[in-house]
Amino acid sequence: MSMPSALPAGARLLHVGPHKTGTTALQSAFHQARAELTRQGVRYVSRSRHDAKAARYVTGRPVPGRDPVRAERAWHAVVGELTASGDHRRVFSSEFLSDASDEQIVRILEEVGGDDLWVAVTLRPLARILSSQYQQGLQRQSTYGYDAWLRVVLTDVTAAEPREFWTRHRHDELVRRWAERLGPERVVVVVLDPRDHDFLPHAFERLLGLRPETLAGQDAKENRSLTADEAELLRRFNEDYTALGLGPEHYVRLFHHLKDHLKAREPAAVEPGLVTPDWAIGQANDIGREMADRIRALGVPVHGDLDSIAATPLAGVATTPEPPAAVDAAVAAWFAAGLALAADRLAAVPQPAEPARGLRGRLSRRA
Repeated sequence: MSMPSALPAGARLLHVGPHKTGTTALQSAFHQARAELTRQGVRYVSRSRHDAKAARYVTGRPVPGRDPVRAERAWHAVVGELTASGDHRRVFSSEFLSDASDEQIVRILEEVGGDDLWVAVTLRPLARILSSQYQQGLQRQSTYGYDAWLRVVLTDVTAAEPREFWTRHRHDELVRRWAERLGPERVVVVVLDPRDHDFLPHAFERLLGLRPETLAGQDAKENRSLTADEAELLRRFNEDYTALGLGPEHYVRLFHHLKDHLKAREPAAVEPGLVTPDWAIGQANDIGREMADRIRALGVPVHGDLDSIAATPLAGVATTPEPPAAVDAAVAAWFAAGLALAADRLAAVPQPAEPARGLRGRLSRRA
């Protein structure tokens, strides 16, 4: 498969994801190799592994309960680094930039500037994204079962969740939005290779003129998938949490401390994961073929096998397996311990003050 050529000295690169396309591992590699990148003339524009709040700010997707002023400052800091003078290459990576509308892309380009700017879009098969994106929704208080979620996303495009999903994962439209404003020659598409996990970091090494293994040689963090038991336990927790009338701001703070504990558990090899049924894989492959054709027609450079986004093999499962009726005690105990840990950490952190009742009322009336 072809690999990209190095961008010119002084080039700026925005990696816009989308979600579930190796972004966490790539950002981890950038963060770990930060000092070496600098020695090779590349600056990773993020003060942490992933400065998500900056991208969320500019795309109008703030996290409930988080300080919007800090998010605005984070975005302006990113803009400042991207627009600073110098011959070094700079890269900012955030999958939340895939949420940007046409109008928001215009704003981003006005603030960052279009000269010497490239955009990278990373892709993997839509059928392999479905279960990962469902699990991401569970971590944001969703109560959908997997089968119900699949049917809503693939058949009911008027519902809220499908609108968000397709903004990110109608990949032909994502590429179009950036290519129309920046030019197709400035939008680089990299298709992940499931047989070669180093293909993605190697592609970015080539784009940024880095020595081989600068990124691929890092011990990059990857998000593991939830097991079927974990997913169902979290879904039921979300139902009960919502029934108690607890708000999204508290959920965000709670899950901020809970998520790493959940993913730290090492599932046994026999623990089943979520299974995407053949009807959903077939629909996803059909959509993938349409997206691949439209991406080709846009004339953007593509590295990797674009046809692979429409070639996920069927699983041999006609219908979505029923969720577990009972959850393993070890899984439940680990989850409960994580809640205790989150509660302890929350108790040690000052919570943001609630707006005064009168002010809250005035703000509500203005809205």
